[in-house]
Amino acid sequence: MASTIEEIEEAIRQAIATGFRGRLLERGLARSMIWVDGELPEGSPNFADNLSYDLLSYGYSLLSLAIRLRELNGDADLARAAFEKSATAITDVIHNGNSDDSEKDFHEVLAASSYHLGRFSAKAFSLLQHGIENENLSRIEKMLSLLMLRQFSELEYAVIDWKVSGLGSDKVLAENLETGVDQLSNEIDVEVQAEEFGMASIEFPIIDLAITDNYYSAIFEFLFALETGNTILLEGAISRIENSLSVCAELNMLPQWWVLRITKHLFKDLWESSFHRVIPINPDQENSENWALLRWLFIASLFKRSKAEIDLWPSQLEGARRAVSDFDDLVVSLPTSAGKTRIAELCILRCLAIGKRVLFITPLRALSAQTESSLRKTFLPLGKSVSSLYGSIGTSDFEKNVIETNDIVVGTPEKLDFALRNDPSLIDDVGLVVLDEGHMIGLSEREISYEVQIQRLLKRGDAEQRRIVCLSAILPDGEQLDDFVGWLRRDKEGGAIQSEWRPTDLRFGEIVWQANSGRINFIIGEEQPFIPNYIHPSIPPIGRRRIPFPKNKKELTLAATWKLVQDNHTVLIYCPEKRSVNSFAKDIIDLHKRGAINTVLSVPLQQLELAIILGNEWLGASHPIVECLKIGVAVHHGALPTPFRKEMEKLLRDGILKVTISSPTLAQGLNLSATAVIFYSLIRNRKKIEASEFKNVIGRAGRAFVDTHGLVLYPIFEKHTWHKSEWRELVEDTKARSMESGLALLVNSLIARMAKSIGSGENNKILEYILNNIHVWDFHNITNESDVLAEQEEHTWRKHIVSLDTALLSMLGENEVAIIDISNALDTILQSSLWQRRLNRHGEELKALYDSVLAQRAKHIWNVTTTLQRKGYFLAGVGLDTGQRLDAISRQANVLLVNANGYIFANEERQAIETIIQLSELVFEIPPFTPRNLPDDWKYILEVWLKGETLTEHEFIDINEALMFIEDGLVYRLPWGLEAIRVRAQANEDVIADGATIDAYEIGLVVPAIENGTLNRSVALLMQAGFSSRKAAIHAVNSTNAIFTTGRQLKIWLNSTEIFDLAIRFDWPTPETSNLWWDFIKEYAPESKTTWDSVKSTISVEWFDDSNPITGSLVKLWNFEDGHTNVLASNSDIIGTTSFRYKLFESGIYYASISDDTNYLDVTYWGAGNAPFEY
Repeated sequence: MASTIEEIEEAIRQAIATGFRGRLLERGLARSMIWVDGELPEGSPNFADNLSYDLLSYGYSLLSLAIRLRELNGDADLARAAFEKSATAITDVIHNGNSDDSEKDFHEVLAASSYHLGRFSAKAFSLLQHGIENENLSRIEKMLSLLMLRQFSELEYAVIDWKVSGLGSDKVLAENLETGVDQLSNEIDVEVQAEEFGMASIEFPIIDLAITDNYYSAIFEFLFALETGNTILLEGAISRIENSLSVCAELNMLPQWWVLRITKHLFKDLWESSFHRVIPINPDQENSENWALLRWLFIASLFKRSKAEIDLWPSQLEGARRAVSDFDDLVVSLPTSAGKTRIAELCILRCLAIGKRVLFITPLRALSAQTESSLRKTFLPLGKSVSSLYGSIGTSDFEKNVIETNDIVVGTPEKLDFALRNDPSLIDDVGLVVLDEGHMIGLSEREISYEVQIQRLLKRGDAEQRRIVCLSAILPDGEQLDDFVGWLRRDKEGGAIQSEWRPTDLRFGEIVWQANSGRINFIIGEEQPFIPNYIHPSIPPIGRRRIPFPKNKKELTLAATWKLVQDNHTVLIYCPEKRSVNSFAKDIIDLHKRGAINTVLSVPLQQLELAIILGNEWLGASHPIVECLKIGVAVHHGALPTPFRKEMEKLLRDGILKVTISSPTLAQGLNLSATAVIFYSLIRNRKKIEASEFKNVIGRAGRAFVDTHGLVLYPIFEKHTWHKSEWRELVEDTKARSMESGLALLVNSLIARMAKSIGSGENNKILEYILNNIHVWDFHNITNESDVLAEQEEHTWRKHIVSLDTALLSMLGENEVAIIDISNALDTILQSSLWQRRLNRHGEELKALYDSVLAQRAKHIWNVTTTLQRKGYFLAGVGLDTGQRLDAISRQANVLLVNANGYIFANEERQAIETIIQLSELVFEIPPFTPRNLPDDWKYILEVWLKGETLTEHEFIDINEALMFIEDGLVYRLPWGLEAIRVRAQANEDVIADGATIDAYEIGLVVPAIENGTLNRSVALLMQAGFSSRKAAIHAVNSTNAIFTTGRQLKIWLNSTEIFDLAIRFDWPTPETSNLWWDFIKEYAPESKTTWDSVKSTISVEWFDDSNPITGSLVKLWNFEDGHTNVLASNSDIIGTTSFRYKLFESGIYYASISDDTNYLDVTYWGAGNAPFEY
């Protein structure tokens, strides 16, 4: 048997190598995926009868080797790999195995422990999280399980209950031993016949109780160490375990020995990856005091969550250590769900500690709301404010105040870019910019604008005082990554933080409909297990349908989904095209009415009340999406009304809904996950989705702390060979996302078209064409090009020209640049850019050609515009064509904009609506302000919207089209167009009337009115603040005759006695939205009692006779059912009592140490709430 480090390491390498013992692990996994309660389905592949024995032998042997390697201080990474493989082998025996196996529960605890030691704590949690109350476990096995489940409060109570029972006290153990010996001595001569007649049967139970008692003390002391960060307590806990280990080894108490040995290493490993250990304490001297305070509050508040958060995953360790370096720009490339947000949180914590604010940029408004919620949970207890910019483009006074005053501001690139163009000083005191889903660089206009926005941020004069942190799940490798990292890190030493580590594993498979049944094929290495007859056809029992269900691919998807839910899985159906999502909703309701599928809602309908209320308000009670919600299905896409979508996402985060149908919004970073992800299709617009999109979506399979693995499935109803080939090609595709500069791709596309038009690909000829042809920017047809293709190419050409102009004006339009200085100005702004880095890879000749395209197009813009015009285009964030169209309508549009605001101010509803409709007619004619869909009844929709009337109470041609128009046309594009009119007028100093410019008028009322669907400025402000029900907001303001026009006035109103008295009736603003109101109040103006703070007190203590109080020793305060508050030693022994019974807050931490005068304790309460020392 291996005994030296080298021998053990070699044995492990062999055991974890692919193909070991005839692919033992693959065979075990393959069987575990398909068997049910230890039995293989009829018709499925067969496996060897001794497979379970082989897996367990392998698992426990490898576990023992890994522990031995740790004890000898061998290769830690190799040991962790061994722990993971050991856990996998044992898990594959118990997963879907025989539930009646008497050893199952012990195997489960050991497998979870092995996962934990392999740094897969989420998998360990998932194995145990179904509940351990009824498991066949010993006391110490249950305690170990609770430790891995992070149920620290339950652990402490279990220890105290044990100690109070006295079962493990010296006195009771001695009495038990004496009683047992007396009983035995009545029957035998103990001195002569003790071993022969069972002396061990008396001693072993007593020794077991003593070991249990010591184990409870060690657990208590370890929790105390995690709570306080004290290493002396950690050493004490480990010492107790070691003492018991030596006893178990000597007496051959094998089950106890295993648990103790595991626990010892678990203590050490958990401590090594804990926040206390990993997060640096003193990164600098200047801000050390503030950092130490925030660091402690962060760690302590996470420790006191219902599921304590105390450690970092392997993927997070490097980021956590680097997070405290104020000038270390981070590029974090981790798989989906691998913990990027925690790294960002630590960077935010550091930024707040040095007294600066944070911008968190997300690609979607939906993701902004989700991110805001997550950050609030972490930072509100620390007394830090978090807010999201809910609007589209443009910045109202209220939103400007949000940006200026909140510690953490979340928003989309467009929202923040518009704000900064018009007031760059807004981020003067921002010390950190987090770019979430930072890989959004590419050829689309949005991606190019994002690239240019980041470059402008990096070229600001104060850029060195601001840190950049980029988060992504799908960054490339090689030169593209090097250039991207060098760009964002500004060529500082160090690289990206990269890891392939995931908290859960992924399993791929196909759901194939063949021979009138559906079977699941799994792909596991060389093994290809399958579950035959997983889905059976059936005639829906209600209605006249006689075609069996499922009849097509969509119904196969739904049949598989409902079967997976029946097997206790949650399911996310991914649709690459949004139109499929609404179609699914209709089909689900139809099939439910026919009885083909049942409800999957497993909670009372009341828990969905707020979402249903908002769904009824925004979509209508009979809308398929609302109907789906009532049976437990979330139908999600980005065009849903924001208030309803946010409430539905909350239900998904809370795990209430079992099935989700999602659009491509998911691929852009929205944090939805499920046990199984089913790809309904792999096609969008007749093209297969990119491998990068596929990788991003599959990361949603497998929920950390719920699943040990996630399923990624593809339904195949017909054309089996072709679909299977397309599917497996994506599964096996290892290509990363391309991270080419979008600006470079854009210019490359233009040059390629120019080369075709002149019939030459030589760089010098193309350059000559660009420099000397006055029609170079016109689209030219090419010989033999079809009309259809020419039309497509012209559309692409014009789109790219618009994107190029927007980018050039974004880079150059802010300052006055002479036409002869354009080339130099571009060189300056693009110095060290992603554009420059990528072109440097291709030589000077090509770079000169690409640079000339930028310079010549910029000169063209300068030749046809004035300085003031360009400044207006820059502030509006538009290109030349859009800017010139704005110029053309400016005289009429300026007057309409001023008049519309005047009518709103004067409460002239009819005139205001008519004027806004006239404005809309002008704006909607100008790309990019043209809505994607403009319903024939759009004017009526706009009128109803502005009147604040409930949409579902009106008859529109198509309610779905109306809602899409509101979300896209009214909430996003029209406000952008109106803001563009405003800033263009300001930049050009347009005269409106009587010599007055636009700044002489109130012009801040129209955009909030359109974004929120009300002409009442107070209602609009209330909704801007985050209240979700438009109907209830109108009632709240009207019923109180409220008038407030600023955020400060809104807060005064919200905190007024009148509003409090109305709210506590719980039928206001309306009976159905009372709970929604209270949720809003808690989020918008959190009470001080939710913020953690410190309160100090000195408490007198009366020590028990056998205690030995030592100054500085840490102790715990504890309330039993009766009597004064007691003082506990670190091992949970009761050593003293106080003079009173304090009302101890369980939500916080009482940090108590023995004072210099040992008759007193120095106690600091850390937590939320008032009067923590009240008695």
